[in-house]
Amino acid sequence: MHPAKSRAREHQVVFCGLEVLRLIGERMESRNDVDGQDLQVVLAFMRDVAHRCLDNTEEILRFACMDQRIANHEKARSLFEQLSRASAAEEFAVSRRLYTDLLAHTIFEDRRCLATLGCDPVTLSQFYEWERETDDLARQHGQTMHRLEMKYTNPQCI
Repeated sequence: MHPAKSRAREHQVVFCGLEVLRLIGERMESRNDVDGQDLQVVLAFMRDVAHRCLDNTEEILRFACMDQRIANHEKARSLFEQLSRASAAEEFAVSRRLYTDLLAHTIFEDRRCLATLGCDPVTLSQFYEWERETDDLARQHGQTMHRLEMKYTNPQCI
């Protein structure tokens, strides 16, 4: 599969995970029931897939000396840690908003940035190999993320 298609599919699943996280957060803010296991599944997905994608992209950005882009990755990791540790609904809501907004923005900006980099073929081939591995992980979680999205979009299913 062409690397750009693989990366687009991977990002599509990550955006679905962000949407599930947003929906769960809104339910928590409204003091509605949320299945704690669903929340753990989404957080694990974000850690294992979305953050691996950040790591892969960060390597090529580091190579291109794009420190501002890397700073956004570090901020996303920090917000994810806050989100993972949040115990109160209000604390979770604030962290969730900041995290989902920053991560979505970072993915879009990284895509744009990577498209304009003039990296050598060896560097790009290594990056695309990492991305293929991450895409495989995203595909494994894709159905679960879509199922959870439907569950939290239609709250009567909870």
